[in-house]
Amino acid sequence: MMRNPSPLRARGMTLIELMIGMAIGLFLMTVMGAVYLGSKGTFTAQESTARLQENGRFAVDVLAKDLRMAGFHACAGQVSGLASVRNVLNAATPLAQNFGQAVAGSHNTGAAWSPALDPTVAALGPSASGDIVTVYRSTGTSWALTAEMLTGTSDLQVTPTANIASGDILVVGDCGGAAVFQATNANPGGLGTIQHQMGAGGIAPGVNNASLGRAYLQDAAVYRLQSVTYYLAPSVRQAGQTALWSYAWPAYGLGVQPVELVTGLERMSVTYGIDTNADRAADKYVTADAVADWSQVVNARLEMVIASNDSSTATSAQPYTFGGALVTPNDQRMRTVVSLVASLRNAVP
Repeated sequence: MMRNPSPLRARGMTLIELMIGMAIGLFLMTVMGAVYLGSKGTFTAQESTARLQENGRFAVDVLAKDLRMAGFHACAGQVSGLASVRNVLNAATPLAQNFGQAVAGSHNTGAAWSPALDPTVAALGPSASGDIVTVYRSTGTSWALTAEMLTGTSDLQVTPTANIASGDILVVGDCGGAAVFQATNANPGGLGTIQHQMGAGGIAPGVNNASLGRAYLQDAAVYRLQSVTYYLAPSVRQAGQTALWSYAWPAYGLGVQPVELVTGLERMSVTYGIDTNADRAADKYVTADAVADWSQVVNARLEMVIASNDSSTATSAQPYTFGGALVTPNDQRMRTVVSLVASLRNAVP
């Protein structure tokens, strides 16, 4: 015969037990959710901090490298000073072509840019939240003269190279001085012969004088020159943010100009160390609008504010100090302030 099962063995969970089990499950889920959200917030904050530090290091490295090479004209800048540089380019005064100096800049006073912007730079649409600095430097390797020039108008002879093209901006220099000019003949690198003649067709800006001032001997070297302007403008990578941009002239194969370098760079202040007593050391720091003679600039000091892409990375507004003043933003982005002081080593002993 089959016996009825025990009432104790057939009993299920009571309502109270079910509610207790659900409460424990909900509690565990809440704890796990809190741990997940906390871990996610920590990861996001760490990632934003790492990204800010990476952007800051990149901006400092790029700007410091160019500033330290500013005004390089072989050894002429180190011994004779920038006053010994002869610039025979047509319209040498526009910002991008003023290779007779090491740096130039402009500061927004709140009412206008001072010095006034070159048309080329104004067309870039720079933001008033950052200063503008242009660096004039050599790029790439050098080529020694393989024969001495007979006169200042003679062609320059170098080892044939594919790196020098017609229209390149060049400098020839030794420790006694330097001359900035443009290669005006076809295939100067391939031929190993660099001409610098007036009126060459299709060459802009061209040269206004075929004479480099004197004959250079075989201890001189030829370099390609480039001007690079750094400024702030709206980012195309991240809507609503400002970025550090660069505009290089000539581009020398660098691609379409200008180039967005660092997204999230909100503010940039540039002050210049001025040597007022000819000892080649900075006696005071001023903004670009107060620089009376750019040949007196021996170093540059930059301060930059970089913000995270995420507008709510932090839990509250994060104050920061910029230009000696405490700033409290109206958002919850993370920010870092980076700075550098770079000597224009070609303007100092």
